Amino acid sequence: MFVVRIFALLVLLLCSPVRAEPPWQVAGDQAFPPYAYLDPASGQPAGLDTEIVRAVLEAVEQPYEIRLYPWERVKKMLEYRQVDLAYQFVGTPERMAQYRLVGPIRNGITVLMSRRDGPADFRTLDELAPYTIGTVLGFSYTEAFDKAPLKKDSGATNPQQLMQKLLLKRVDLIVGDKAQLLHLAREAGAEKELRVVGRPLAEVPRYVGFAKDDEARARRFAEGLELIRRNGTLDRILARWQ
Repeated sequence: MFVVRIFALLVLLLCSPVRAEPPWQVAGDQAFPPYAYLDPASGQPAGLDTEIVRAVLEAVEQPYEIRLYPWERVKKMLEYRQVDLAYQFVGTPERMAQYRLVGPIRNGITVLMSRRDGPADFRTLDELAPYTIGTVLGFSYTEAFDKAPLKKDSGATNPQQLMQKLLLKRVDLIVGDKAQLLHLAREAGAEKELRVVGRPLAEVPRYVGFAKDDEARARRFAEGLELIRRNGTLDRILARWQ
């Protein structure tokens, strides 16, 4: 009788459906080319950072679903735990206090850009006081720049709008990621009208974010990031986008 019961239990266990782990819900910025954007041909998430996040999750065989939204919504979705993972964040003290950041997944260079008839150089942030500098609502840049008492226009909700404000002479300067600003200038056919101003503000590490108490997912992502660093996948992705 005991053997029969054991056999029945084994049959029950073998026949019971295995519950698959639910896919992580991942959110990114829909208007941050070339790092994250909706591909115009397919309508699917694309970009350098999107590729990195996919590679990390696939390295640890973690099911996932990526959707892109306006950045302000992305931050709120992570804050209210409507998504498990969001990308990409600057590692400012404010962001580190809000979220559990993992990375960096890459580094970016933060610069100022002007029209050819605008300022060409600066040595300190104080020298920028006469100018109106366009920023994107909700974006963090560098701690020094974010805290500097400068005239900042945060009317743009995405980098594309920011570029248009500069081209239409609604601001004197804009601030952002160098590769992105150059990409947007090329898209607008305005490379010869614009220039990077002075030295970079900073080399800025970019991170993914989890809820502050979500240690398990953060650790799993960190393991995947280390895997793609060691096997060369990360370097190959970065090289494709240079």
